Amino acid sequence: MLAFLVAVLVFVSCASRSERAAEYNDRIVGTQKSIVDALVLMDSTFSDTNTTKEWVDLNYASLQARVKRAIIALDSIGPFQEDPSLQLSAKELFRSYEALVDVEYKKLVEIKLLPAFSVNVAIVDSNLAMQERIFMQSKIAQERFYKAQEEFGKKYNLEFE
Repeated sequence: MLAFLVAVLVFVSCASRSERAAEYNDRIVGTQKSIVDALVLMDSTFSDTNTTKEWVDLNYASLQARVKRAIIALDSIGPFQEDPSLQLSAKELFRSYEALVDVEYKKLVEIKLLPAFSVNVAIVDSNLAMQERIFMQSKIAQERFYKAQEEFGKKYNLEFE
């Protein structure tokens, strides 16, 4: 009987630890989603031929702020039960977003705000090259995060969809 009670307590403890790990992961993913939403909005701003300078500036400033808030939010979330692996991986991902926003997206904003008559083939090529760099760097950073997330899931018995 005692062995059964111990087994039940261990099972309940593991289940609640898995639930806490899932909630922790969900908080980080929710923060990541807020950055991705801002990136999508910025990308749609670049595609909009009728957008104004003010709208471009507003969306870019919002994107920068969203990334910085997300990095700060990771510090407030802290590590999961003395295990900082997922937090550190998310911070690395968010820092890569920050670098993309501060360099490549800034250049894309500058190009977007050029008068139409000054856009030439070289500028269009530069724009396309930056978009490709953004895609590749984002993909690499995402893949690193997903690997860390999978490892975190294995440690705490989580399955990701």
